[in-house]
Amino acid sequence: MENSEVLIRYSPVIMLILVYFIQLKIFVTPQELEKKHREILQEAENRFASRITVHDLKDRITEIKDKIDKICDYFFTNNQS
Repeated sequence: MENSEVLIRYSPVIMLILVYFIQLKIFVTPQELEKKHREILQEAENRFASRITVHDLKDRITEIKDKIDKICDYFFTNNQS
């Protein structure tokens, strides 16, 4: 058999498999992939904090803790005198 004859003979099966894959969305277009990528990035941005934000927050908490320690030291040293 020739290649074209095999292709013609099995073309209904090939078409059925392709339609099945398309219905299950096995194949996606680059536009659909880009859209999903943007959605995932947006969701991650809304759900999680960036490293910069977390680092800045840690610095602020450290500053607050240092100030509280200074206030406590001030009161304890003035109370004992």
